[in-house]
Formats: sequence, structure tokens, C-alpha cells
Amino acid sequence: MSNYFPTRTIDLVVFIIANVMNLLLTIMFLFRAVGKPNVGNPFGWVAVALAVPLGVVVVLNLLGKRDWAFWVLPLVTVCYCLFELLLDGILKVDFRHNRLLGPYLLSYYLGLMAMIGYNFLASKPYGFVTLVTYFINLAATAYSYSRVGHG
Repeated sequence: MSNYFPTRTIDLVVFIIANVMNLLLTIMFLFRAVGKPNVGNPFGWVAVALAVPLGVVVVLNLLGKRDWAFWVLPLVTVCYCLFELLLDGILKVDFRHNRLLGPYLLSYYLGLMAMIGYNFLASKPYGFVTLVTYFINLAATAYSYSRVGHG
């Protein structure tokens, strides 16, 4: 890896992205739960936009010849974000109420879990913090679902 992008810096970027993503999604779900999805939606779109720097991480880790997990795991999250953008942003498909819900939820949870895995590989403290923000996100998701269903 070049001196410009040491692996510790890249791993810190992934740590920040993963936790900011969890917190943005938490805010989005909480606004959805209180009946203000239009206020919460921009937080979700900012989370989706984090796919851009995460995509850069994938490329840097590939160029740096890091182990497969350091580029595959963020790629899983990038794929979730692209799926979200395609379904919700571009095609505007009502996937939350049809057969696409299962594949969507699979990509969502795999993407979030991939970030947990990456951060544990990078650093145990990073992994534990990411796990905590994931559970916060999960609690907000459950609360939102209990109030409004799949929105």
C-alpha cells in the first residue's frame, strides 16, 4: 500500500463510514416511526451516498493487495446501497410490499453485517463500536416496524 493511503487510514475511514451509516439509518427509522418519513428520508440518502467513499476503499484495498475480506466486505455494502438507489431512487418500486422485500432485506442486513466483520478484522475496538451502533440501528428498525410496518 502506498504511503498516501496506509491501511490504518483506510480502516479508520471504513470504521467512520460504518458507524455514521448506522446512525443515519437510526435517525431515518426514528423519523419514520413518528410519522415524519419525509424528514428522515434525507438521512437515508446520505447513508446510501456513503457507497461512494466505500467504493474508493474497495479499489484502494484491491490495489494494495490486501486480503479478500478487505475488499469483498465493503463491496457487499456498496451493492446494498446500489440496490437501494436502484429500487427506491431510480425505479421507485414499491419493493417493501412485494416479492423484492426478501432480497432487499438480505442485502441490507448483509451490508451492515459486512461492515461489522470488516471492522473486527481491522481492530477489535472498531468491531465492538460498530456492533453497538448496529444494535442501535436494529432497535430503531424494530421500533419503526412496530409503529408503521415496512413504511
